[in-house]
Amino acid sequence: MQVQRDFVADVSHELRTPLTTIRGNLALLSHIPLVRSEERQDILADAVGETERLIRLVSDLLTLARMDAGRRLEREMVDVKALAEDTCRQMQQVEPGRAIECVSSEPGIALADSDALKQVLLILLDNAVRHTDGAIRVMIGGCDHQVTVSVQDGGPGMSPELRERVFDRFYRGDASRSTPGFGLGLSIARALVEAQGGTLSVESEVGRGSTFTVMVPNAR
Repeated sequence: MQVQRDFVADVSHELRTPLTTIRGNLALLSHIPLVRSEERQDILADAVGETERLIRLVSDLLTLARMDAGRRLEREMVDVKALAEDTCRQMQQVEPGRAIECVSSEPGIALADSDALKQVLLILLDNAVRHTDGAIRVMIGGCDHQVTVSVQDGGPGMSPELRERVFDRFYRGDASRSTPGFGLGLSIARALVEAQGGTLSVESEVGRGSTFTVMVPNAR
């Protein structure tokens, strides 16, 4: 019950800021005398931005609610190497100045949901892009009837305390508070991986970067 109360409080906190901003912008637009045309454009841009932010939050919450309700994902044979390469290519188009390398030690055919697995990789790549200016490496391998996908960055790394809480909903470490987001991405990634019968873990040290590793059952 306490966890549920904390979750509702966190959601309320995240909703309050964009809603307050939108209300303030609407009040400015309805002000008499009317604000100047240039100011109107800025106000409208702010309102649109906050509305889009609300849409992203609601979408994230809906995904988590479905996972919490025990939603089962469809699982089929997925070529993880091809999926990872395609995801890296898409992220490279968004971040043309970044070095994103995708390497594979084996074909990597998993029993997974391809859409959900791609969403997980996009979350992990986006997380790496946000927290490091250096190269990002995606590695596909396998062990013990599992296909593994690791996303490695050379960022600032995490303290043991941060590692313990990095998958908590709405949690953002001090270094992350200045970056946009709600602190839900890694929670969603873990929920999606677990719904496929897999695991998501992290290894990290301060000053030595972080490596997030997805493990899902192989198709053999």
